[in-house]
Amino acid sequence: MARTEVALGLVVLTAVGVLLALIAAVVLGFRHSTTLVNRLDRQAEQRLVANYVDRMAASSIAQQKVQLTWDDAYRAVVLGRDMRWADTYLGEFLWSNFHYDRIYLVDGQGQLLRAWHDGKPAPTAAFVPLEDKVRGELVQMAANRTVFGTFTGVRRLTDTDWPVDDQGRALTRWSKAMIRAEGRPAMMTIASIVPDTDMTLLRATPSHLVTVRFFDGALLAAMRSDLLLKGVSVGVPPASGEHVNQTALADASGDPVGWLSWQFSARGTAISEQMRPLFVALICFVVALVGSGAAILRVLGRTMGKLREREAGAIEQSRRDPMTGLPNRGYFIHKLERALGDIRQQEGMALAVAFFDLDHFKYINDTLGHSAGDLLVAEVAARCRNRLRGDDLIARLGGDEFVVMRAGPVSPGEVSRLGREVMGIFAAPFKIDGRIIDVTASCGISWAPEQGTSAADLLRNADIALFRAKQRGRSRWRAFTAEMAQDVHRRREIESELRKALQQDQLSLVYQPIVAAADGRIVGCEALLRWDHPELGQISPSVFVPIAEQAGLMNLLGWWTLGRVLQQRAAWPDLDVSINLSPLQLTARGFLEDLDLLMRELRAKADGITFEVTEGVLMERRAGAFEVLAGLQNRGFGVALDDFGTGYSSLSYLTAFRFDRLKIDRSFVRNIDRDLDAQAVLKAIVALGHTLRTRVVAEGVETLLQRQLVVAAGCEMIQGFYHWRPMPPQELAEVLKAQSAATLPSAGRSPKRKVRAA
Repeated sequence: MARTEVALGLVVLTAVGVLLALIAAVVLGFRHSTTLVNRLDRQAEQRLVANYVDRMAASSIAQQKVQLTWDDAYRAVVLGRDMRWADTYLGEFLWSNFHYDRIYLVDGQGQLLRAWHDGKPAPTAAFVPLEDKVRGELVQMAANRTVFGTFTGVRRLTDTDWPVDDQGRALTRWSKAMIRAEGRPAMMTIASIVPDTDMTLLRATPSHLVTVRFFDGALLAAMRSDLLLKGVSVGVPPASGEHVNQTALADASGDPVGWLSWQFSARGTAISEQMRPLFVALICFVVALVGSGAAILRVLGRTMGKLREREAGAIEQSRRDPMTGLPNRGYFIHKLERALGDIRQQEGMALAVAFFDLDHFKYINDTLGHSAGDLLVAEVAARCRNRLRGDDLIARLGGDEFVVMRAGPVSPGEVSRLGREVMGIFAAPFKIDGRIIDVTASCGISWAPEQGTSAADLLRNADIALFRAKQRGRSRWRAFTAEMAQDVHRRREIESELRKALQQDQLSLVYQPIVAAADGRIVGCEALLRWDHPELGQISPSVFVPIAEQAGLMNLLGWWTLGRVLQQRAAWPDLDVSINLSPLQLTARGFLEDLDLLMRELRAKADGITFEVTEGVLMERRAGAFEVLAGLQNRGFGVALDDFGTGYSSLSYLTAFRFDRLKIDRSFVRNIDRDLDAQAVLKAIVALGHTLRTRVVAEGVETLLQRQLVVAAGCEMIQGFYHWRPMPPQELAEVLKAQSAATLPSAGRSPKRKVRAA
């Protein structure tokens, strides 16, 4: 018990000692702060007044310069010594406008020419006390080169050199000083009289105007008003007192000619007086604080613990994707960089990164709604947790993009295992809102340290591999290789060159004739895009068209092609010309309106123009595509279904829209001369077209036997190398001319041979 009391007593004594020390520290600290604030305020007021006096002097010089830098002033005063002119334009003008108490006109050596007191001529004796000061200032002005403007040279006058600027204009010399005149402190300024435009006048040494302004009632009143100071006064002996502040008016040698004094605000003292009751309250508060300190500390401890828990929770939330609960992009990159740092420091460590996204996710969003898309993303995240390793770092980068980091040995087998595991996530369909949805994904894999030692490099390489997986048909994974990077570089190079080609008119069109199966006569042609690069040579459309689609250039290419075809079509009024219409251009907003505008600009007609579209655009964007195709037919254009029979098994769209023409894909024609099944499929397609009352064109006919078989199957028109290869418009024009003259060239490789008839 005694030991407890001793301990309690020590605690109390310690608390009392701390309390007294705290009170003493507060009091001493506040007194020191009061003194410091007063000293800083006093210095600030002194600088304020000194700057005001300097600005006042500079303002005086600027006011005078208007009258002194003037051809008339120089001509009248310096050259003509016209004192009547000086009385009016100097003495009277400067007094009435600026209230200078004393004004003196002196020559270049400081000899008095005229004196004015309160704007009126005054006896010369009044200048005698100032004569030496003025001459001294003139010497200093010449030595210091104190001028208005930029001093770049001098001009030789009759008895001196005068400063001029880079254009030869005379510069105004000036000076200011504090003096004691007539027993009073005053501010004196000196400024030279020079011409402003006619520098031929500048022959004699300029005269100078001396002004004196006493620190009298008007000036002090202006200072009180401008600076918000009280009790401003001027005197020779310095004032004294705790509530007085002052600054010296010093002459050129630094000796005071007077003192400006004013009432010191002493804000530190005022604050101290106002704070005194608060100090008493503070002391009482500190006493109470010591008594309740333990309880407060306990409460603070609990509160800080809760805050730390909340902070930890907030940090964890900032690292997580809210939709899936997986780590987000920022946290994944942070962890990946840390792991790569360990790899850089320790040999033998490795990791792999798998980057995957969902195939046709936008289509799912568009058809089932964004809420279904969000549920699908969350379900994919749940499967990732269940199917992948527990030590894998799985993150959602955004949208439908996911990434997996797997630490450990990297070998072809391990990479393949990771790819198969990611693909296995999508082996079974997903159940979303009661619907069963089959979803696939494409995945790219890269690994460290062989393929990069930074997060940016690994993710970029994995993204390149992902792109290659999509190129190969989606629903698969690919491991990154150096050749992929080279391919990406080449694609970017081609994209850049394609943009230049559109600007520099490197593109051209060739036309492949379409002949009537009955007699082999040319009844139409298909416009085909060609690119002859000045350095890379001929670049195939199969190379640059996919790049244009991904780079957003397909719309520009489509409109360029359409414009050229419409212009060329005017030369072939009886020939049907087909144009391939890309899905991107077909489904672009305002396509029909833009087409109408182009037709009006070119004064073109729709008849004889056929747009060819593929099955893919009809299946992916069915309603919108059918509306545009119907709009084309309503305007008089023909619509053909190109590459028929590839890619999709559903033919329901054929009953929803009546095409003018079906073009059988070359893949069905290629083997008909040696494959009975291919012949049967060809006949079925032709029969389907005839059932729908649609003309059928066979593409890719290259041999006589193929021609005979497609004719036997019922195709009305034929397109292929057996009859004609694509040719420039000039060559096609010659062929058409020969056909119209009934001397049609051959259907073989050369346009100079006769045509093979059916």
